[in-house]
Amino acid sequence: MKKSFFGAILALTTLCAYNTNTENITEKTTDLTGAWNITEAKGLSTDSAETLPFIHFTDSGTINGNASVNTFFGRFTSNGDSLSMYDMGATMMMGRSMELEMAIMQAMEQCTTIEMLDSVLYVKDAEGNRIMTLERSDAPAM
Repeated sequence: MKKSFFGAILALTTLCAYNTNTENITEKTTDLTGAWNITEAKGLSTDSAETLPFIHFTDSGTINGNASVNTFFGRFTSNGDSLSMYDMGATMMMGRSMELEMAIMQAMEQCTTIEMLDSVLYVKDAEGNRIMTLERSDAPAM
C-alpha cells in the first residue's frame, strides 16, 4: 500500500512539473502577418492623415507601409510580446500631416513590446507606454 501511495505521488509530481515546464517553454506570439491600420501614434489620432497610415508585416520579416505622407520599408523581429523594427527607410516628401508622420516614424523606432486586446494591437516603448495603436486591415498590401 505504501509503495502505491508514493508511486502515485511521484507520478502526480512529475506530471505537474511537466505541465509547468511546458507552459514556461511555450510563449504565445501574436501573428502580425498582414496589413494593420495605424489609428494612433504618440497620442495623435490618424483621422486627419493625408493618406490612411498602415503597416504591413510579411512572414519573411519585412515591413512596408504608409506613415501619412511617405511610404516606408524595413525589417522586424517579433517573439512573444517583443517587437523590434529596424533597417528602416522612407521616401522624403513633404505634406500637410508631417507632425503625424514624425510621430509614426518615432513610434516604430521606439517600439519594444506589443499587447493585443480585443483585436487591437498596442505597440509600447521600453517604459511600457502605449505609443502606437493598430487595427487589422482587410486592404491588400502594397
